[in-house]
Amino acid sequence: MEKYQLTKHMNRKHMKIYPFIVIFFISIFNFSVRAQDASPSPYSFFGMGDPAFQGSVENISMGGINILSDSLHYSINSPASLSRLKFINFNMGMNNRFIHAETQTEQEWMSAHNVSYFALAIPFGKKYAIGFGLLPVNTSGYKIYNTNDLGTYTFDGEGGNNRIFLAGSYRITPNLSVGVEYQYYFGFLKRENLWVPNDVITYTKENNFLDFSGSTLKFSALYQYQLSKNKYINFNANYRLQADMQAEYKHISNLFTIIGGTEEIAETLQDDTQSGSLNIPFSLDFGTGLGKKNKWFIGANVNYTSLKDYKNMFYDPDYVHYNDAKSFRIGGMFVPQYNSVTKYWKRITYRYGGYYKNTGMNLYNEDIKDFGITFGVGLPALRGISNMNIGVELGQRGKVTDRLIKENYINLHIGISLNDTWFIKRKIN
Repeated sequence: MEKYQLTKHMNRKHMKIYPFIVIFFISIFNFSVRAQDASPSPYSFFGMGDPAFQGSVENISMGGINILSDSLHYSINSPASLSRLKFINFNMGMNNRFIHAETQTEQEWMSAHNVSYFALAIPFGKKYAIGFGLLPVNTSGYKIYNTNDLGTYTFDGEGGNNRIFLAGSYRITPNLSVGVEYQYYFGFLKRENLWVPNDVITYTKENNFLDFSGSTLKFSALYQYQLSKNKYINFNANYRLQADMQAEYKHISNLFTIIGGTEEIAETLQDDTQSGSLNIPFSLDFGTGLGKKNKWFIGANVNYTSLKDYKNMFYDPDYVHYNDAKSFRIGGMFVPQYNSVTKYWKRITYRYGGYYKNTGMNLYNEDIKDFGITFGVGLPALRGISNMNIGVELGQRGKVTDRLIKENYINLHIGISLNDTWFIKRKIN
């Protein structure tokens, strides 16, 4: 009778997760057709836009490391971690970004608020698991003004790059897991350049449109070596193949005039369409870390992305160059007492970390670098195995020169990780 009651309760519990699955697919549809609050950073003017995804909230709170794997959390950056899951995991994150931009003469606060990712991971037994989801890779949403004695230049942009992924993982031995992920990229960029001379009613407006899509594969391996009953060392490596995205570029240049207070096209100066390709660079990251089960973990990641051959048919000025991007991340977590019954704060996961990145972008012979510190908490549900995760980044990008800006930013990340079990047979029908 006890077994029947438990199974009956668990089956009712399983029913609760199905609405989340429905919401997940509806959200994917809405996410792909609705514009998000894109990055307002002037640096999103270059390349494919500003990086929008750095990992799950749990990863970001630990400096962005992706080498910690357990039975409850899907580490989206490491497909091999899937087979470590024991429960169905629905993961969703949101990002609130606040930027203080500074030049030699001006300062300004900017903000953006976005959904960071949707992901669903499903284990099948003890060795197999799959995961899939949708996330933004880059976003662009700047508006830049440049006024002088002759007139005003306005640079306005929007759009971004998104990724749908499908991953699978297999646990070869109790210590070794491997994974592969199919990644499909798609998106668009729109840029408008407007030149309005002083005291005239005629001006020039250029519109540029870029649509692109393409796919690649990512391979992953995770090895865990047991030092003792509870202590272990993790080794993780991920490699993304280089590939090309098919792109279509359209350039329209019009001469406008004001007639009766209404903007009208006086002449079309240029209207061209051309096809080409955009590069998805190969990327390699590896890391290692030391931990104690259900207690603490500390690790480090190194990432390398080949950007030196990157070219953007959309915008390629002489003062913009790309070098290979490199980053170093370190972080960890600890739980005072994961099974405490009387004190909730002891069951909270506390996370911390930091990172240093050479973004690979070079403007006016200056490398654009990015560094920061992170911290966060994982708040377990009062009952069950789900949790809410909150992470904070404090960082700085660029520096103040006569042509560059410095950005001090605060990123607030909020995520939910919902866990449940499926495929449990009834003991009594």
